Parts: sequence; structure tokens; C-alpha cells
Amino acid sequence: MIHPKVAAPFAVLVASVLLATSALAQSAATAATAASPGTTALDMLFEKKHLGNLEVGHKLTYRFTRDPSKPELLGLGFSDDITVDIKKVATDGTREVDVRVYTGDRARDPQIIDGLTGNPILVVFLDRSVSSYMAVAGGKVPYLKERFRSALRDRPTLEPVKVKIGDRTVDATRITIQPYVGDPNASKMLGFENSKFSIVVSEAVPGHFIELVANIDNSIKDAPKLVERIVMAGTEVVK
Repeated sequence: MIHPKVAAPFAVLVASVLLATSALAQSAATAATAASPGTTALDMLFEKKHLGNLEVGHKLTYRFTRDPSKPELLGLGFSDDITVDIKKVATDGTREVDVRVYTGDRARDPQIIDGLTGNPILVVFLDRSVSSYMAVAGGKVPYLKERFRSALRDRPTLEPVKVKIGDRTVDATRITIQPYVGDPNASKMLGFENSKFSIVVSEAVPGHFIELVANIDNSIKDAPKLVERIVMAGTEVVK
């Protein structure tokens, strides 16, 4: 049975930007003691100052694509834009950003978030991924989020890749997790427990985040599948 889609209110997302960054940054600080700075997944995702080289007026544009294999069960697919616009730079180096998720009739209310050094597109992706996974596989948000956190902390796979941006090719890292493999509740997840989530990051790209993909796959033959992808405009990951 496919559960009805549940989307987190954007106000909750805004509040979670700072909370999630703070909580996982603490885990990153602990993990980094065993390795050089910048070598762990949590370092790259939550410790780096993704917005540090962006000045007032710089706007990051991302294309979101939702691609269900069976729209009659999972809902229609669509593509739309997400933007992160730098509005102010404080003396302590933090940024005030204007985050806009989707456009036209689909648009959520614009949100101004202050005090950021990290790119909020990450939390947009994480919240969306958990909500979309819950919609098809069931479960409760706190439990699913905790599995995400522990997978990023303890079980990420890091792979070097190349990214084209404009006329340049730069080095990047793909971080991949399967947070529900081996989960004690996997038998209740309707075949979706092998789903993969990946994030491509590079310090050479403004805002650091290039491609974020939720591959909500199913091991049962002919079961529905869902791929949701966020890609920075003007970039391409070299496979």
C-alpha cells in the first residue's frame, strides 16, 4: 500500500535549518578528531562555510525534478526551481538568505533566514527526502531522520567525481548513504529499505552543493519507484 504523501510545512523546514546544522555539526566535530579536517562526510556537509565566498546579490539556482515510475500511485512528476539569494553579509561572516522553494502556484512562502554559514539547500533536500520516503514506505519522521543522521555519521561512502561548471571541470566528492539497509524495521518498509541518497559537493563550486539525489527504489518486482533530484543550474556531474 502506498501511503499518502506528507510534506513538511516550510516554516518547520526553516526552523530545522539551524537546529539540524547545529546538531550534526557537533557530531562532525567529534568524528573529525580521527581524521584530517574536511575528510568526513559530516565535515563537508555541516562544518564547511558553504556560503563563505558569496556576496550580497549572489543567487544560487537549483532545478528540482520529481520522477515517479507510476504517477497513478505516487503522484505526478514535475520540475521547478529552488533559489538561495544572499541578502546581507554580517561582520561575523554569516549570511542572511532568501530561500524560495518552487514557483508559480506551487511556490511556498519566501523565507528569510539569518545567521547562516551553511547552504540551506541541504536541509531542503534532507527534509524532502525523509518526507518522500515516509510517504511510500511508512514510518515516523523522527525515527527516519535519526537513521539518516547515523548513516551520514557512521556509514557514508565517499567517491571522487568530476563536475563541469561553465567551461571548467573541477574535483568533487559524491557522498552516498543507504540509511535503512539493515534497519531492524526493514520488513515493514514495503521493499524500499535499499533506497540510496547521494550528495555531490565541491569547494570549487559556489555554495558547494551540486547534485542531491533521492533514489527511492524498491526490491519488489513491478513496485513503484521514485527519483527526486536537485541540481545546481549550469553544472553537470561527470559519471
